[in-house]
Amino acid sequence: MADIDRIDELIIELLRKSEKPMSTYKIAKEVKIAWSTVNIHCYKLKSVGALEEKTITSAIGQKKVMWKLTAKTPTLDKFMKK
Repeated sequence: MADIDRIDELIIELLRKSEKPMSTYKIAKEVKIAWSTVNIHCYKLKSVGALEEKTITSAIGQKKVMWKLTAKTPTLDKFMKK
């Protein structure tokens, strides 16, 4: 299992508080971290089953990745080393 760090915690906490899925860009703006860093961490969280991804394509062909917590997202203490 991948180690969960502080950036992962920030992303999970933000999505837990959000009522709807958020784009990578919006997450990056909210947690004040570079988009590329958030992108890497979201895909890491997806690989451990904590996040789900949905790609939306606009009328002009622009793609946006939206993230949300999975129904089975464990609490952070399950990831933390003891």
